[in-house]
Amino acid sequence: MNIHYHGTNVSPACGGDNVTKTIINSGSTFQYGFSVPTDEPPGLYWYHPHIHGLAERDVLGGGTGALVVDGIQNVRPGLANLRQRILVIRDQPQLQGLAEGPGNCGNGVPFQDISVNFVPVDSYQQSDGNVTFVPAVLDMKPGETQFWRISNSSADTILDLQLLYDGVPQLFAIVAIDGVAVNSQDGTQPVSGLMAQVNRFRLPPAGRVEILVKAPGPNVRMAQLLTNNINTGPQGDCDPTRPVFNIVLTNSNSAGPVAVSSANSKIPVSSLPAADDRVGKFTGLDTAGKRFQGLENAPIARTRILYFSEIQPTQFFITEQGQTPVVFDANNPPAITVTQGTVEKWIIKNFAQENHEFHMHQIHFKVLSQDNFEINGTPPAPGIDGQYLDMIEVPFWDNVGNPNQGAAPAVELLMDFRGMIAGDFVYHCHILSHEDLGMMAIIRVLPSP
Repeated sequence: MNIHYHGTNVSPACGGDNVTKTIINSGSTFQYGFSVPTDEPPGLYWYHPHIHGLAERDVLGGGTGALVVDGIQNVRPGLANLRQRILVIRDQPQLQGLAEGPGNCGNGVPFQDISVNFVPVDSYQQSDGNVTFVPAVLDMKPGETQFWRISNSSADTILDLQLLYDGVPQLFAIVAIDGVAVNSQDGTQPVSGLMAQVNRFRLPPAGRVEILVKAPGPNVRMAQLLTNNINTGPQGDCDPTRPVFNIVLTNSNSAGPVAVSSANSKIPVSSLPAADDRVGKFTGLDTAGKRFQGLENAPIARTRILYFSEIQPTQFFITEQGQTPVVFDANNPPAITVTQGTVEKWIIKNFAQENHEFHMHQIHFKVLSQDNFEINGTPPAPGIDGQYLDMIEVPFWDNVGNPNQGAAPAVELLMDFRGMIAGDFVYHCHILSHEDLGMMAIIRVLPSP
């Protein structure tokens, strides 16, 4: 075992968030300790084991948890006193152990079943070949607006979340993505910019989204959060259309069957200072979002091109262009070396026949663009351009021509190494079956001179 504090900007030193050298054997005790930076954006994070080769097994086994950095109501005062629901979606081996459907399966047998706060959403294949699912249940009061904090704490499952009331897609407001409040990056507190309104949201494994949802009206017969079928590519996993939970209206204060101990709580009202007396009044709250201030105008020290590739079925790579693909080993030297205080542009391409999910430890990145997604019919993910994430999906290549010379799906990211982090950490695909097969590499951040 070990623990990765996903999305947090904490030290990769031993005892902090180190996953390549820290291994705690069965029966042993190890103490973690680190300081949450004062400019850590308030929002939803999570933690999970990160032993290379065992990561998928451990996360499928449920060894994960939600982690909240308090203070989002100081960034978005309108959240104060709203009922919050912390919703952790995990995946787990199929109950029936049936043969998995193809990468664009529609209504097929999924690669993994899912659960919500450990309430299973199991799949069952019927005698006619169709697959049915038993959704969980979430309660809302009539007319209520709830603050849903959703973590895709799965090992392998991509989600495309949509809220349907009697089959009609509903708009919901995005408060934060990957722990960073939208439109909060200029350092102004509290945030006055509008929240994005979308009717679906693509949530890769390890991604988080925090949204505002209005309860269905009393005449709605079926209110449901579902995840849509995902075309993961000819060599990808089956992530079919399936319900996550049904919404029922109730006047009780019950937390509901998908709730966790804190999910029925309300976010407290904070005594916000006057606009001209804001600085210094909150430790860790008034500075939320200022970590990224000025990033888009910072000089770019270097532009790098990285790509995902595979030798099916057992060798998976993430490689900087010009280097030889290497399967990850904890004893590998750093694949990339940068200097603390710099900013780089990274272009991440996918040369494989299945979707991959880029995750950078220790820092967030700014999404500049999503390019060439349409060559396989995949639209760019809504609501993430210009946002600060630690997870982003790159869909599969269409296998036409030479990907180095032609169009391959890619994302352009602004990598922010200006903070306190120095040392060795990793970046990888967060479909953990891919990471366990080698799709990970080490980055070394040298201390600023």
